[in-house]
Amino acid sequence: MGFKADTSFLQFLSMGAVGVRRTMDRLRDRGFEPIELERYCGSSKIWTTKVKRLRLPDLLCVKTGMRAEVRAKTDLKIRMSDAPANPDRRWDAELRDDDIVALIACFDTGDGPQPADDAVCFTVGALRASEARSRLGPPKSASEGAERDRTWPATVPTRDGTVLEVTEERLIVQMTADAERPARRQTYTLRGKSVYVSPGTTFRARTTFLAGEPPALADLSAYLSRRYAPLDDLHADADVDRYAAVKALRFRDEPGARIIPALEDLIRREPEERVALEAAGTAVALGSEFGQDRITRFVWDNDDRPELRMEAVFILAELGRSPFVRDQLNRVVANPRFEGDELRQAAVWALGKAGLECYEDVLPFIDDVDENLALHAIGAFGVDTPRPIIEHLVQDLIIGDPRRAPAASEVLRIIASDEVLRALVMAANAGQPVPDWIVATLGRLPPDRVRATLQDSPLLDRIAPMLLTAQGAHWLASETIGADIAFLLKQNLR
Repeated sequence: MGFKADTSFLQFLSMGAVGVRRTMDRLRDRGFEPIELERYCGSSKIWTTKVKRLRLPDLLCVKTGMRAEVRAKTDLKIRMSDAPANPDRRWDAELRDDDIVALIACFDTGDGPQPADDAVCFTVGALRASEARSRLGPPKSASEGAERDRTWPATVPTRDGTVLEVTEERLIVQMTADAERPARRQTYTLRGKSVYVSPGTTFRARTTFLAGEPPALADLSAYLSRRYAPLDDLHADADVDRYAAVKALRFRDEPGARIIPALEDLIRREPEERVALEAAGTAVALGSEFGQDRITRFVWDNDDRPELRMEAVFILAELGRSPFVRDQLNRVVANPRFEGDELRQAAVWALGKAGLECYEDVLPFIDDVDENLALHAIGAFGVDTPRPIIEHLVQDLIIGDPRRAPAASEVLRIIASDEVLRALVMAANAGQPVPDWIVATLGRLPPDRVRATLQDSPLLDRIAPMLLTAQGAHWLASETIGADIAFLLKQNLR
């Protein structure tokens, strides 16, 4: 259950996720076809049951085979985590020279992390070539072999500007005027650093590398002429290469009749269980009954490897609303052997907006006696929830069961679609007196939309005081401020 994790970790996770998503967007703009190679790298959802993953880059282009590590930074630096005494945790472990490291600035806006418009990319080979001129920071913990930050010297401007002149010794720029400071020239001494800009180049504050120790930025356009052949990599020596290949095959437009036999053969002989599991997921996506049998075994016959069972549920969530996938997830949620297990939470989450969008399957669990499961069911509803489900929730409000009604109200607040507002107003106008939970739920929806819908209605007078405290009504009525106040008030020991 991830809700009890501290907010600073969630903030860090969210920053990484938005950095990954922005980087994927920009790669698509350039003609790449990126997918998440490292599952959940683009998500801020916290799970406590995790598979010990292969050392994977975050992204894979299924067209070119390019792999990319993404690092989101509040202060943009060429920085990687390193454990020099542990080969498996070196900054470049399992990375190839032509893999990409994408560094993207990320800023705290008060409404969550906001990534820069684009990432700055280096090849792993360029970082390796200049590693001798990088610096290691102190250990991040007291444990033996703890990771440290390895940082390559680089020049990042603090203001927007334009490059005026570049020589071997210096870089001269014109800083743009802002509300507090006039325009001015600034000279950077290079001290052997390579320059990544040329005269006339404009740059953005805190998001651009002007110069650094790596010899050059990555030329991403050079990768676009490559053609990835994942079928060839099914026999690769490296686990990472085979894993990337089996995952890529799910996203490529190739005949299933050619791919399925190769995948089934790999599953039978694959010694690395994480590769076999991913191959089973791809086989299921392509219609293989053998793949269905294997992924079912990972779910139901893995009592000694709960992390692989959890990973199998994550994979099922990605495979779409097939009868097989839906049945497996519903069986996990309903089976008493998993009572109190995070696996049920993952399955109900997968049935909702994060996966299949089978909201009718999630509906029975919003007031489950397992509160962790109920919370995941409540949070699994999305703005696309269809009208029949909304009407079912509204009926729960009318009935007013002391456990079910507050859960239904919270679900409707989370959905907050125009359909929700219309269904609540219709229920309020159906007769007198208006059920209390209908009134209370209307008072929790976005105030501006409620006022516009109920204009000239006597019901508006009744809920007007509640709208003053609804989320978004004023500066204190925000999720961020609410969390800050709650955290502050917990500090109550004098």
